[in-house]
This record gives sequence, C-alpha cells and structure tokens, in this order.
Amino acid sequence: MRDTLIISLEDTEANKLPSLPHILIKLLSACRDDNICFEKISDIISKDASLSAKVIAVANSPVYGHARHLTSLKHILMFLGLDTIKSIAITASVKQFFSRYSNNKSQFLRQFWKHALSCAITARSLAQLTNYKYVEEAYIAGLLHDIGKLVLEHHDKSDYCELIQAEYPVGQLLDIEKQKFNITHDELGGRLLSKWGINEVISDSVRYHHAEIDDIQDAHHLVKIINLANIIVSEPSISGTTSHFESGLKLFDLSEALLNNIRKKSLEEVELIAKSLEIDIGINNTPDGDEQKQIQLAQEVRDISLIHGSHIPLGDTANASVYTSIQQSLMILFGIQDSIVFEYNETDELLARNETHRDEKHRLTHHLEIPLRSNCMVSRALISNDIVNSLSIDEESISILDQQIIRSLNNDGILCIPIVKGNHLISVIVAGINKNKNKEIRQHKNLLNIFKTDIAEKITAELNKSKIEKEISANSNIYFKNKAREIIHETNNPLSIIRNYLHILGNRLNNEDPAQDDIKIIKEEIDRVGNIVLRCAEDLDDQVEDGKHPLSINNIIIDLISIFKSSLFATHNITPSLNLDENIGLIYADKDTLKQIITNVIKNAVEAIKDDGEITITTGNINVNGKIYVELEIQDTGPGIDDSVLNCLYTPIKTKKGKGHSGLGLSIIKNLIDGMSGTISCRTSNKGTIFNIQIPKYENNSQ
Repeated sequence: MRDTLIISLEDTEANKLPSLPHILIKLLSACRDDNICFEKISDIISKDASLSAKVIAVANSPVYGHARHLTSLKHILMFLGLDTIKSIAITASVKQFFSRYSNNKSQFLRQFWKHALSCAITARSLAQLTNYKYVEEAYIAGLLHDIGKLVLEHHDKSDYCELIQAEYPVGQLLDIEKQKFNITHDELGGRLLSKWGINEVISDSVRYHHAEIDDIQDAHHLVKIINLANIIVSEPSISGTTSHFESGLKLFDLSEALLNNIRKKSLEEVELIAKSLEIDIGINNTPDGDEQKQIQLAQEVRDISLIHGSHIPLGDTANASVYTSIQQSLMILFGIQDSIVFEYNETDELLARNETHRDEKHRLTHHLEIPLRSNCMVSRALISNDIVNSLSIDEESISILDQQIIRSLNNDGILCIPIVKGNHLISVIVAGINKNKNKEIRQHKNLLNIFKTDIAEKITAELNKSKIEKEISANSNIYFKNKAREIIHETNNPLSIIRNYLHILGNRLNNEDPAQDDIKIIKEEIDRVGNIVLRCAEDLDDQVEDGKHPLSINNIIIDLISIFKSSLFATHNITPSLNLDENIGLIYADKDTLKQIITNVIKNAVEAIKDDGEITITTGNINVNGKIYVELEIQDTGPGIDDSVLNCLYTPIKTKKGKGHSGLGLSIIKNLIDGMSGTISCRTSNKGTIFNIQIPKYENNSQ
C-alpha cells in the first residue's frame, strides 16, 4: 500500500508553491501596465521555478486541453495567453500574501531561487554546447530540477528550511529526506512533474539529477545535462563526491577550464538578474530587505482586485467559451479541476446544461433538467444565492439527483456556486471537490463569494452588451438593405440603356441579317442579368419565388454556343462540336441556374485547353436505378487534371488562375446541381477531361 505521506505530497498543487516576494512585486507591477508586452511578463516568469511550474501545470490541465507538445516556456505562455498569465500572477500573489512567511523561509527561498536559476542557465549553455536540439527544454528542466524541495518545505514548514540551511552533503540530505518523508526531493519532483502533465523527458531529468554518473552514461541526453548542470552550480561542500570536472569528462568529454567558464558565466548572469529584481543573494544577506518586500507585496495586493485584475474573457452567454472561461478561472484561482454549469431558464423555471457546452465526460448531466423548486442542492443554491457544499451538510440532505451529479463529476462531493445579479437568476456553477480540497475551500469562502459576485457582474454586462450589439446589427441590416436597393436601382438604368441601343441597332439592320440572331441572344443575356438583379431585390425582402420551369437543355446549349463562337471560342481558337439528342425531353430547372452550370464547365474547359483545341458537347437519356435522367457530357482536349486537384475537385480552394478567379467555380456548380437532385462526375487523362452531368427528367415528359 502506498505511503499516505507520499500520496499527500504528490497531491500538492503547483499553485500552492511559494515564490520570492521580489518576483511577485515585479509581476504585479507588469500586470497593472495596460501597455505591457508579452515578452516582459514571460521574461519575469521564466526567472522563477514556482511561477514556471504554475503556468506549465495550468497549460497541461484538462481545462486548457494539454500542451505537452510544447518544449519552450515562451510557447507555453503564448498558448495560455496574456489574460490567463495575469490571472495566474495575481492569484499567486494573493496566496503568497495570505501564507506564512518567516526569516528562515525567506533565506530558503533566496537560496532555492539562486540555485534553480543558475542550474537553468547552465543547462541551457550545456545544451547549446553539446548540440541538444531542445535548448529551452533544458532551461525548463534546470529551473524545475529542485521543485520537490518547495513541496517538502510547504508540508514541513520551518523544519525543512533548517535542514537545507545545514548544508548537508547531497547523499546525507537524500538519506534524511528518505527517513523523514519516505521519498527524496528528486524522486518527488519527477513524480509531480509527470502528474502535472509535463513530458516524461523533463520529468526523468528531474528524477535523476542526483543519480551517480556511471548510472546515467546511457541515459537520455537531457538527463545527463541536468545532472551535470546541478553539479556545476552546487557548492563544492554539498555537491557530492564526484567533481564537476570528472562528471563533465565522463558525460560529454568537456574540459575543466570550459566547465569553470560555464559556471562563472551562469553565476554572473544570475547576479545581474538578482540585482534587477532587488534580490540580495550575497553570503551575508539580511532578512530586512525581504521583510520590506513582503510589506510591499501586501500593499500591491491591496491595490489590485483579485478577480477584476484577472479579467475573465466572457462573450455571448450562449457561447461555450463563457463557461470554458469560468472553468479556467476556477482552476487557476482555487485549483478546482472539474466543473459544469447549469443555466437558468426563467420561462420554464428550470436549470439545464448549456447546449453548446456539453462533453462526453459528463454525459449523465447532458439532458438533466432541474426544477427551480426542487430539493436538489443546485436549485437550493440558486434560490438562496449562497454557496452550498455537499461535504459540509448531512448526508440525509443530499438527494438522489445530487448523488448522480457527484458521480458524474467523479468526486467526493460538489460545490454549488450560484450566479445571481440582483433579482436576476443566471446560472449555477457545480464544481467537483474531494475531501482534501474541501478544507481549502472552507478557508477561501470569502474569495469564492467575491468570485461569484464578479462573475454575475460580468455576465450581466455581457448580456447588456450583446443586446445593444444585436440592436446595432439590426439597424445595420436595414441600412445595408436600403443601400443594396439603391445599387440595384442604379444597375437597372445602364441595362435599360444597353437594351434600347440594341433595339435601335436591330431596326437599322435588315430583318434577314444574320446579326439579328446575335442581337436577340444578347438581349436575352441582358434580360438574364436584369432577372439576377431583380432576384437580389426580392431576396432583400425575403420573397424569393421558385424560378423553375420545364426547359430544353439543348436549346440552352445552342444559345450559349452561339455566343461563345464569336467571343470565348474565337479568342482561343476553340472548335465546338455538338451531338445533341433531339428526343431527350425536358428537365425541370431554373433557366439561369442551368446556364450558370453549363457556362462554368465550358469556361473551365477553355482555360484547360488554352488555345487550339476542341470541345464536344453531347446530350442524351440515361436510366439510373429505374429513373430516367437527362445526361450532359462536356469533353475537352486539354492536358487533364492533376491528381492533387482531382482529389478536392468540388471543394473551395485557393485558385492558381490569378486575379479575377475565386477558386469556387466547380464548388458552386456542385451545389447548384445538388439543388436540382442531379449528379456531376469527372473522368480525366492526359488526352483530355470529360464532365458528366445528370439531371432528373421532367416527369410529365417521361412517357
């Protein structure tokens, strides 16, 4: 059976680990600056093991979707975003403000900070020197290599600080830790990092950073880097029996002079950083400066609001991102990993899960509807506007419905946090809690009340904002429609003028002149454009009429080819060939839609051929599963279609045809044909391409 103390140590959350007040003051100051850049905040965090552990643990939590693939602290911080980083910073400062602080702890934290940062900088130098690909991963591992010591200090208070300050040789320190805690800080650190979701390569490098050199000769490159980095920056009296010269020689064949140079440069860099942060890391440092910083931190915390400073990015309350933001805030502020939200429906007086925020994990609650006046803790919390904790009430008061929700969250109990603004009931956050978390929750009930009040304020503000935006959007739609009608009206004027000139031109020509047929076709096309414009006007009024009629596909083809002969085909020297079946009958379709389909396919064929080729158009009937279709076949003599294009032929793509092409041609054709219950298929080779279009035959003509 696992040791209960080890279990307790492994359950330590990253957000409980302390940092020097100097770091937190710098971070809070940066968070207050509205013009702060991401790089400045990430630079501060990257100098502190505790803060780095916090952001990595948050990024790898289920709420944020895991970031195990990220090996750079900067990338992890970018993954979380500035608002979340600020939330972590402010929460860490508040927790530090309320935690125990003593001279012994101050000295321990300064010593820990100096060693961790020195090891991180040294590990980065070794990674670059030995061609380790993931340099920033080495830095993170070096920064976190002693994280187990912070956990032991958190559990053992002043005793562990005194143990560290005694400066025992490393072997003796590990023996004392083993006797006292049944686990050593290196083993504990490795386990914790694995539990927090950090990749196993980093976890192993932390776990084996005190291993014997002979035992890690064949280990992972990073394990050897962190082991050597720790030896290099440790004081000779506590570094163990193997010198850094012997270790460097055995692991990477590095000379003593080179290792001394690495050590010297890393310590110089740490001293510069310490000076910029006003951290006294000298041998004869005094606690007075730390006490002043702790007082300054208290003032900073008073000046900044816990929740308002953390900024929860809420959007439309119907959007899942609202509830994701709430869950993230619960995890950052209180370490609550699992929660769900029940929205209140005022009309039906019911509480139910939001449709857009359901997941497979909590399927039991997906369609759960809780009456407002029920005996369930969720509804009781909302009516009373008070937080209800199932672990703080009699078991008899826990209904079967409550028990189901507890099982769904897979925890010992639930915490029901009502979100109410005035008389407006909004929702209830239901968070899963275990018995260990319950003690902490009771201690932070005031902070939870601040949290729920602020959430209510922000959701109400967002609802009002959403209402205003919808009104603005409605007014914008009215403006757009009026503007569109103006454009439609202006478009009709030149169309009318062109048609009149065509009529005059037709009168000047002899009735037997072949050009009269061309003028007739052009007039029809002008009318088609006019009909499209008219349809746009009808769409604006939501009064679109069905434009489908019995049509002869042959007549449409003949009219289009007549136009293309003197324009598109003539320009590219294309020879059209028609094989039209006169007995195919009619189809039931919109004339303009059918013209659009045929025009697009023919234009694609011309573009494929480019110049000097032939396009053959064939029509006929085909029986498909007992149903008669009119088949249109358009064949070109082009070079064929590439496989890469063929695989996504009817998908909108980024076109390679240049300006004036949307890349949507065949996608639009497919949609139009689908709308007529038809099909389109393609065959291609280096000798050309054939498109087959099949449209159901008009039923009244099927006999």
